[in-house]
Amino acid sequence: MGLALIVLIAAPLVAGLLSLGTRTRRSMEWLQCAHAAVLLAMMSMVVMDVAEGSVITVGILLRADALSAFMDLMLAFVGATGLLYALGYMGEEVTRGHVLHRRYKRFFCLFNLYLFAMLLAANVDNIALMWIAIEGSTLSAALLIGFEKTKAALEAGWKYIILSFVGIALALFGTVLTYYASEHVLGVSMEALRWEELYRVASDLNPTALKLAFVFVLIGYGTKAGVAPMHTWLPDAHGEAPTPVSAMLSGLMLNLALYAVLRFKSIVDRTVGVDFTGPILLVLGLLSITIAAIFLLVQRDYKRLFAYSSIEHVGIALVGFGVGGPVGIFGGLFHMLNHALAKSTAFYAAGMVLLRRGHKTIERVTGLVRQMPLVGGSMILAALALAGMPPFGLFVSEVLIATEAYGQRPWVAYALLGLLAVAFSTLLYQVSRMALGEPMEEDIPVTDRTRRFTTSALVVNLAAMGYAGTHMPGFLRGLFIPMTRFFGVIVEIP
Repeated sequence: MGLALIVLIAAPLVAGLLSLGTRTRRSMEWLQCAHAAVLLAMMSMVVMDVAEGSVITVGILLRADALSAFMDLMLAFVGATGLLYALGYMGEEVTRGHVLHRRYKRFFCLFNLYLFAMLLAANVDNIALMWIAIEGSTLSAALLIGFEKTKAALEAGWKYIILSFVGIALALFGTVLTYYASEHVLGVSMEALRWEELYRVASDLNPTALKLAFVFVLIGYGTKAGVAPMHTWLPDAHGEAPTPVSAMLSGLMLNLALYAVLRFKSIVDRTVGVDFTGPILLVLGLLSITIAAIFLLVQRDYKRLFAYSSIEHVGIALVGFGVGGPVGIFGGLFHMLNHALAKSTAFYAAGMVLLRRGHKTIERVTGLVRQMPLVGGSMILAALALAGMPPFGLFVSEVLIATEAYGQRPWVAYALLGLLAVAFSTLLYQVSRMALGEPMEEDIPVTDRTRRFTTSALVVNLAAMGYAGTHMPGFLRGLFIPMTRFFGVIVEIP
């Protein structure tokens, strides 16, 4: 299965470079559809093999264990639907004359390089190379955020670059400290940078150096994850980026940054115990939910609304990892998966509203269910999922996290449930204003070509979102059980 892992990582790089050579919109569509199919096929092979108990290695650089395969599942699935959606969304911009074919090609090149960098970061068996890959994703994401070249988009792109570079510099310092601790045990070699070796010798590492390293890593990668108070770039970036990019930022980039934090947490916990990392994650998680719940109520831009919802859900996942225990860890991981599906669905629907209404003002958008049944219905379902309503998976993960929190720290459970109630009511209030009532404005028509691609992405995401909330397929069991072992706990999934 090493070949499948190589193809999975290399496919976006190849597709990105080939995108620059396409001469027509149709050739781009064939290329990206083929790329999406390859992503899904290779991801399935990697995930199934790892779920059966294997660890896929390619030389000394690539390694896919359960946590990597879990990230591959999200990156490939949401990446594939994102490619389909982008073909429709950006194709409509080409049809309207807003984007020339030259920039259309450049968009897909950057989009695919962004996917490549994230897949590489999730599968590389080296803490330094992971940092480099995440830095690469930062550069491509910054160019995508400012792609529309409006004043607001360029400001958002620069804000993202500045804050992300500060964060990534702090993460680098944490990485250097981790290497400092490991080279005293493993010697000055590449082995001191490998995750596998770090897990093996974690109990022998310098606890003081690891504690300091985790603080820097959490602040650094936490900036990219949108963890409060390092979240200030996120609403602007998500609000101003092209909508397919917004979906990838919320559904994938935030989870990738959490993945990096979890990798370091799993080492630090083996060295100093969970009593160090747990309280820090709890405080930052509750702070993120608090800030998001407040700002959800006052939003007037529906893309920024979903951006603040992302901050809330990152906070919920952090609370799950902070309370720890088998149920809390499982709940946090399951929350990451379901948030990726629900938030990308919400942004796909929001993008269609933007194409057909021409603005992002909540007050001027009404009657979506009457005018655009699929789009309005998708937005309502995504909002219900994000609000933690059954039968969606975010309901399951939030119940599990609250249950574990109540068993260990009841005050955390009370605070969490109170904040979730505020966020729940504000999000549903805002979305219901848009979806219900009589339409106030006429639709801007879109082409059948656009409708086919965007509808396909929406329907596939909705199906996956519903399935993940009501079923636990065998391959997910095969990933979740070994994933929890990274944090010293074992969960039994019935």
